[in-house]
Amino acid sequence: MRNLSLKLGALACALAAAVAVPVPAAAQTGAFLRLAHLSPDTPSVDVTVSPFGTAEGSQVVKGVGYGDVSEYQRIEPGTYTIAMRPAGADPKTDPVISATLDATDGRAYTVAGLGKFASLALRVLDDDISLPPAGQARMRVVNAAPLAGELSIRRDDASVIEGAAFGDASPYTVVPAGKATLTVAPVDASPSKLPVNLEAGGVYTILVLQREGVLSAAVRQDARGAAVVPHGAVETGFGGTADSGLGLGVLLLACAAAAGGVLVLAMRRRRVA
Repeated sequence: MRNLSLKLGALACALAAAVAVPVPAAAQTGAFLRLAHLSPDTPSVDVTVSPFGTAEGSQVVKGVGYGDVSEYQRIEPGTYTIAMRPAGADPKTDPVISATLDATDGRAYTVAGLGKFASLALRVLDDDISLPPAGQARMRVVNAAPLAGELSIRRDDASVIEGAAFGDASPYTVVPAGKATLTVAPVDASPSKLPVNLEAGGVYTILVLQREGVLSAAVRQDARGAAVVPHGAVETGFGGTADSGLGLGVLLLACAAAAGGVLVLAMRRRRVA
């Protein structure tokens, strides 16, 4: 379980912007992991990734806030424990929540804090980075916006995804590649148009977020031609327009400040409850 190789310092940057470059096929050995904080009312957290059963080789990502999604990092196949604690907490204290990841060679995973704070869950999402059929792309949605209710996604006039519940990830669906307009339709809010350019052989995740009552959508390219894309996202507010060049993508990764004393206390109370 040595060489955990989780250099996730990007989550601590104020704002990073980089052109997405896929990991070459020759380097696609091992498994790939990224971390996400997608619980809108949960304070910032520190996330620890450890080989199962030992603290040796653990990596800590500090100050992860709502909407933060790390780039993929390569890890050795095996079993890992992922734990969340209040930002600034002693890493020896009990985590608020934790999950176990059984990482398989050649697979990719997103471990995300999902749902509201009162029912916070740390979910292991299987990211399907396999090559879509010729001329096609693959897409799913992660609903991290409680105001949205269940989401539906249409590509031009065709239904793509239906009933994507808050705090959950929809199954992947295969869609024609090329330029299109996605309609993101929440149950309890007005629909929004999202121009995209889906590359043939690309795999995409649409994140629907909510900040201060305002919904936004972020489209991430997870893989291109069965090679993981380390980072790439374009975010647009509902009612706005996205960059049409989403095939390349730019990482928008905002660093969250350490949680204040009141928020940390709230998380500690939840741990005790």
